[in-house]
Amino acid sequence: MKSDMEKEAGAYILKSYGEFFKKQHQDYTSILNLQNKEENKTFSPIQVVMESNELISTIDLVASDNTVITKILSVLSSLCVEVNELKSEAYERHFQFLSIYDEYCPNDISSQMDSICLLNLFVNRCNEILTNLCSQMFAIFNATVINLSGIQWHFLINKVGEILTILVIIELLISRCMLASNWNKFCKSLKNASDNIDSDEDQLKALTGAVNSITSKLMNDDIVQSSLNNILLLRKKQLITKNCSLVSAEFTKYIKQAMLNLDKLAQDKPNGDNMYKYIKINVLFAFNSHLFGINDKKTFKSLMDLNTKGHSIFLVGTAVWFPEQFLQRYVPSLCGNYNKLSQIMLKTRQSYMSAKKISLTKDIMVLQNVSTQWILKVEELFSSNNKLSAAEMSLHAKTILDGLDIASNINYSILSFINLHLSLGMALSKNILMSLFEIMDILKSMYNAISRNYNQIINSISMIIQHLIFQAVSSILELKKTLMNDKKYAVKRLDELTCIVIAEQAIKGAATLDRNMATNIALSFVPETTFVDDSYVKLGLLLEKIQALSNFTKSINKYCNCSWMFWHQNIIPIYLEQNFSMQLDAIKIKYFLTALEDCVVFLEETDKQFEETKALDFKNRVKDILEESILRNISQSIETNLRLHIHSHLQLDAVNPLMLDMIKKNLLLLDILRFHNTNMSVVHSVEQYLSKTFYNLTTVVLSDWKTYGEMRQMAKLKFNISTIHDNLPTQTLEQGLDVLEIMRNIHIFVAKYQYNLNNQIFIEKSSNNKHLNSINIRHIANSIRTHGTGVMNTTVNFTYQFLKNKFFTFSQFMYDEQIKSRLIKDLRNFKGTNEHVYFYKNAEKFNKGIKVLGVAEDGQSYLDLFRDLITQIGNAMGYVRMIRSGGRHCCCDATAFLPDLEVKKYKDLCQENALSVKSIEAAGNLDDNIDGLITNFIQGTEYFKLLVEVFAPVFRNPKNVHLKNFFIIVPPLTLNFVEHMILSKDKMSKKNKVGASFTDDGFAMGIAYILKLLDQDSNFEALHWFDSVWNHIKSEKEIIHEQKTKGSVQLQQALALTEKKIKTLEEEYKLLYYSLTSARIFFR
Repeated sequence: MKSDMEKEAGAYILKSYGEFFKKQHQDYTSILNLQNKEENKTFSPIQVVMESNELISTIDLVASDNTVITKILSVLSSLCVEVNELKSEAYERHFQFLSIYDEYCPNDISSQMDSICLLNLFVNRCNEILTNLCSQMFAIFNATVINLSGIQWHFLINKVGEILTILVIIELLISRCMLASNWNKFCKSLKNASDNIDSDEDQLKALTGAVNSITSKLMNDDIVQSSLNNILLLRKKQLITKNCSLVSAEFTKYIKQAMLNLDKLAQDKPNGDNMYKYIKINVLFAFNSHLFGINDKKTFKSLMDLNTKGHSIFLVGTAVWFPEQFLQRYVPSLCGNYNKLSQIMLKTRQSYMSAKKISLTKDIMVLQNVSTQWILKVEELFSSNNKLSAAEMSLHAKTILDGLDIASNINYSILSFINLHLSLGMALSKNILMSLFEIMDILKSMYNAISRNYNQIINSISMIIQHLIFQAVSSILELKKTLMNDKKYAVKRLDELTCIVIAEQAIKGAATLDRNMATNIALSFVPETTFVDDSYVKLGLLLEKIQALSNFTKSINKYCNCSWMFWHQNIIPIYLEQNFSMQLDAIKIKYFLTALEDCVVFLEETDKQFEETKALDFKNRVKDILEESILRNISQSIETNLRLHIHSHLQLDAVNPLMLDMIKKNLLLLDILRFHNTNMSVVHSVEQYLSKTFYNLTTVVLSDWKTYGEMRQMAKLKFNISTIHDNLPTQTLEQGLDVLEIMRNIHIFVAKYQYNLNNQIFIEKSSNNKHLNSINIRHIANSIRTHGTGVMNTTVNFTYQFLKNKFFTFSQFMYDEQIKSRLIKDLRNFKGTNEHVYFYKNAEKFNKGIKVLGVAEDGQSYLDLFRDLITQIGNAMGYVRMIRSGGRHCCCDATAFLPDLEVKKYKDLCQENALSVKSIEAAGNLDDNIDGLITNFIQGTEYFKLLVEVFAPVFRNPKNVHLKNFFIIVPPLTLNFVEHMILSKDKMSKKNKVGASFTDDGFAMGIAYILKLLDQDSNFEALHWFDSVWNHIKSEKEIIHEQKTKGSVQLQQALALTEKKIKTLEEEYKLLYYSLTSARIFFR
């Protein structure tokens, strides 16, 4: 029994252990939440492998009381299983080694000695299995222990064809690569070196013997021929002459039936497995001809007709098998009857390629529709793990097998198309390449759908296989029951009953290759007549379906594997460049990267054989291409987009945002580009590029800091990209004219600069330089930051002094007898009218009257000079307004460093904490500065109000009664101003730009200010001056419209000019009206 102390210690350890796991779980959850990523079902580091291994020996699987049948079935089953294993080994190791050999092209053959020796052993093993299988077949034909009639040999003959096909492919691959020539060089160097080597003679003899053996069996391009010769010797030695015709008849029967089946299959399902059968049939025909001397011209003609459909069979790498070359070598007697066989087949291939190019676009559309429907079906069917009914199982099985057919069809079509082009030396256009990439995207999208629903698919396959095995067992039991009911038949055909019983016991169990083979072999020894109707065919299809579903994972990985891209890696940059420039779906880049990842995985396997690092080199090359074609391209494109957006006020070409912006946004949303355990972030790459670019360009031209700051903000708003702030100084050169300099020379400033009311900017009238200076709020804010906010009050004081002088001149003008009398006259005329409108013609008359009084030296009338005076007063007020706005901007920038505008008093806090006197004094100064800053920011100073209050009493004083009629001179002034602006704007387009301008809102500001000072706003409104202007323009337009209907061509031209002039006049009056209305708001 445990003591209480031990129990307590155990409980404490368990508790701490639980807390540890709880903390780990919380940390893991927080990391996931930080990343803010949904579950990525397409990327699964751990995957269920659906692969069953048989633990029961083949002898036990086919065990029965009938020892003869058991021996025969066990031997044949074992051989057939080994044929399948040899085929897997050939594809997984030896074909890879030979197909990639030239890419590595090792000069030192000794480094590849392991692979060459294994290849030699493999070929020897293939020959042994072929000899054994043929020997067993010959023995069955020679022996009389079982009844030969009714035995179906197609399964065994098929396996003979499998081995021969493997040997044919190996021979072809060796002949295509540099292995044989490198081996011969090695043999010569070994022979030369053997004379100088001081080693054991026996060891040297053994080495020489092994090298000669490999040379004779592998490197002489006669692997298939030597195998055929060996089987021919075996046939002469073991097969009784009278049985030769029987064996030959079975082979011929199989070939004819296979040709019929393949003709239909190749049309319905032109995939790699079915096209592979073309090689098998040709090889078996050559085997039958060589073994038994059968030269059936009719069968050969059927074979040649079939070969026109299977004219080029893709194997592996870039190797393509041509049937006529094989037949010309191994059946030359029959090929001699066909003149120009090679030319005929070449034309067939060329016509096939031409037809394929024409139908490529249509084929892609069909494939896209079919694959999309299949993907949607998969997503719908495999969304849950529920138990399936029999009907659902059939639907699931059909969906899975349909997917395998589609994938294998796509895989073979793209491989045969691209490699046939390569073999024939035909160029591929970019359009065709992009179409092939489309097909590849379809393939990877299917694989993506399978990856997302992999667990559910595996679960369904497991249930479906069990159901199919049950169906097969039920079918065999029905057959067994039929035989058992007929007692006489059962005694007479005991061997058949034994085979059925063996098939039944073999199929019951896991869906392994051994059991499938044993069942097929057992059923092959049951005559077809024993089966009811087409039950044998159905059984065969069931077994095929079981095997296909069992190998689903391997098959789909094989069909969707795009490692073939390694042999065509020069097209990779083309895809990535085209993909971006043509605005293809950005999501497809992910599929393309998974295809390239297949290449890396493949190279990692071959690197082990060749002891090199091609996988790493390829990976680095692809990463460089991605960074150049995708990451840098999108970064530059986004930079351009931001630049155009920021400068959109300029006249730029129209841009379709759906075309140019969406591709960028898709890539940014995609963000992570996964490529073989390497994640490349699009967002981080773009952020780094923009941060670096903005910093570098700002350092070159510091005055552009504002533009790049706006681009930073736009990148955040438009693309959610956060760039690093460069923290460069905000360019003091942009300060422009200093506030103090303007203040000291305000009389020069208001005369030389023109004000724009809307943009709050002053622009120089004229300059000897090639550019005009301008002053805006940012300049004033920078200047106030330099001198302090105290400069604002000083500036307003200077402005007050300036206005005082200008108003003295203003008063003198208004006091002039000539002006005063004309104003009184105009006022009398206005009051004498019933309409209470100041007519436009009166203003024109006033202007003309003033001109009669005389002009200044520069040609200006007294009214022009008065207008200039009012404009300068308005400019001064505009400058005061800008000072106030600049001060607010400066305070706003400063308050950005305060956490809150309601800041606690630091002096009080220091006193509470009993700090030193100096600290309390410093805190008091800080409080005063902060209070001043907040007061200036929140309240500011109403300078306009001050300037109105200081002058209004003087203006409204009875002593200045001569100013009371100012409102009546405003209409002639506006007319004068409009004429002046039309003339100034007209000079903008002329070479001599003296006096040219496009804005002068100081006049409107001056009029509004003076009307407020004199309290004549209502008096001016009573004139209805602008209504009079609109009526005048309307009447002028009506007169022109009436005259347009009649008159000569010269008159029409003159009317057009007059109409243009009136339109310009209307626009200028509208601008003045808007400016004056806006300016009067400031003084309400």
